[in-house]
Amino acid sequence: MEREIQDLRLQLQAVREQQDRGLLDERRAEEVRSLIREVLSDADTRVTLLSQDVSATYDGGFVIRGEDTFLLKLNSYIHFRYLNNNAPELDDDEEGGFQSRDVALMLSGYIGSPRVSYMLMPTFKRGDGSGQVELAYVGYAIDDTWSILAGQFKAPLQREWLVSGKMQSLLERSYVNSLFSSLYVQGVQVTRQGGDTRLLLTMHDGTWSWQTDYDADRTDYALGARGEWKVFGDWKQFNDTLGWSGDHGMLIGAAYEFDRGETGGDTDTADLHKFSADIGLEGDGWNLFASCSTRRIDANGSPGILEADQWGALIQGGFFIVPDKVDVYARYEWLDVDGVAFKSSTGTTTATGNDVAQLVTVGTNYFLNGHNTKLSFDVVHAFDGLPVSDTCTAQRASDGPSTTLRGQVQVAF
Repeated sequence: MEREIQDLRLQLQAVREQQDRGLLDERRAEEVRSLIREVLSDADTRVTLLSQDVSATYDGGFVIRGEDTFLLKLNSYIHFRYLNNNAPELDDDEEGGFQSRDVALMLSGYIGSPRVSYMLMPTFKRGDGSGQVELAYVGYAIDDTWSILAGQFKAPLQREWLVSGKMQSLLERSYVNSLFSSLYVQGVQVTRQGGDTRLLLTMHDGTWSWQTDYDADRTDYALGARGEWKVFGDWKQFNDTLGWSGDHGMLIGAAYEFDRGETGGDTDTADLHKFSADIGLEGDGWNLFASCSTRRIDANGSPGILEADQWGALIQGGFFIVPDKVDVYARYEWLDVDGVAFKSSTGTTTATGNDVAQLVTVGTNYFLNGHNTKLSFDVVHAFDGLPVSDTCTAQRASDGPSTTLRGQVQVAF
C-alpha cells in the first residue's frame, strides 16, 4: 500500500509539472503575440505618417516633397551629336565625328521653406568627360516681387543664353552668342518681377568667372542689369523661343554689363562694356526672334591689350509644318569684331583679318515628345571666314568660307 501511495504521489507531481509548463508556455505565447501587435501597430503608424508628410511624383521632373519644408526635383538632359565641318582654307580641310555636347544633371527645390530655393547642376565636359559645375546657387524670395540669389549662375546679358540648352528652338545657340556671352559667373543677383516687367541686377566676378577662386578671376568687379517687358503672353511660354499651338506672346529685353579689368597684378586685363537687346515673338505655330550685341574692349591702360568696338546681330525664325511635331527654321548672323579676336576663357586679345563674318543656318526639329525627346538636323554656312574657333557651334577659325553639318538627339526629363 505504501508503494502504491508513493506511485500516486509521483504521478500527481508529474501532472502538476506538465500543467505548470503549459501555463508558462501560454503566458509566453501571449507576451509574444502582444509584442507583435505593438510592432505592427507602430509600423503602421510610421507608414501612415510617411504617406502624409512625404510624397514622390513626376511633375516636369522627379519630385520628392515633404509638405512645405523640403522639395527635391531631379532633371537631366543629354545632347549627342554628329558634326562635320568643311573649311577648304585650312590644312585639315574636313573635320568630323561624334560629340557628347551636353550631359547634365539638375537638382533644384527648397529647404526649410518654399522661400529658400537652391539649384545645383553638375555637367561633364565634352572634351575629356571630367566633371564640372555650371550652376550652384541658393535663393531667397523676399516677397512675391523681390528675390535674391548668391552663387554661380548665368550672367543675364543675352536672352538666347538665358534660355536653357534643352529648350532651344534651334539645334544650337548662335555663333554671335558664343562670342559675346558672359557665360556663367559667380556673384549675387537681385530680381524684381511683377506684372509684365522683370528686372535683374547683378554684381559678380566678370566674364567666364565660373569655377574660379576669389583671387583667380580676371576682373576687379563686374556690374550688370537686364530689363524685360512682357508685351503680351504668359511668362512660362518664354522659357523657350518656340511658337507652339495656341501660343501668343511678345517679349522685349535689354541688358548692360561692365567688367572692370584686373589691375595691380602681374597681368592687366581689359575693361569690357557690353550691351544687348532682343525681341521675341511667339505665335500659333510660328516664332521670330532678333537680337543685337555690342562689346567695347578698353585697354585699361595696358599697351598689350588691343582695343576694339565689336558688333553682332542675328535674326531667326521657324514654323511648324506638322503642328507641335515637325518644324523648320532658319537663322542669319552678322558680326564685326573690329580686327580683334577676344577669347573669353583667357581674356586675351589677338589681331585678326576676319573683321566681318556672316553665317546662315537652316534646319529642322522632330519633336517625339516636346523638348523631352527630339531629333534635330541643320546646316551652317559661314561666308567670309571666322575670327575664333568655337567647339559649341562646331565652327573653326578660317580665312575663307566653311560649311558645317550637324545632327543631334536630345533626351531630357
